[in-house]
Amino acid sequence: MRNALQQDLDLWEVWIEYDQFHPEHFGTLYVHGEIATNKKICPRLTKISKDGSQLTLQLPTKSEVDGCLKEVLYSEPIKNLNQYTSVCICEGDEVVEVLDDIEVMI
Repeated sequence: MRNALQQDLDLWEVWIEYDQFHPEHFGTLYVHGEIATNKKICPRLTKISKDGSQLTLQLPTKSEVDGCLKEVLYSEPIKNLNQYTSVCICEGDEVVEVLDDIEVMI
């Protein structure tokens, strides 16, 4: 079981943008946030699993933090509106955030 980890910043957003012109996908899921890091690292979110309708994303392991904030963005085309009902963001084995309010933009 994962323990909740306190972050300096709790600014995470998740949304789906509908794409009426794509014949095979409903739209694109976006996950956006900011993390504390150092100037030399280019952080990114990586998909590590899909458990039922929960998407789990992994942050890079924390190294030296010099107070620099960087934006991270994950996107994925989705086939239907209910493909994901929540997004879990982890750092190592620790849960940083669980987002279960996914806004749909049409």
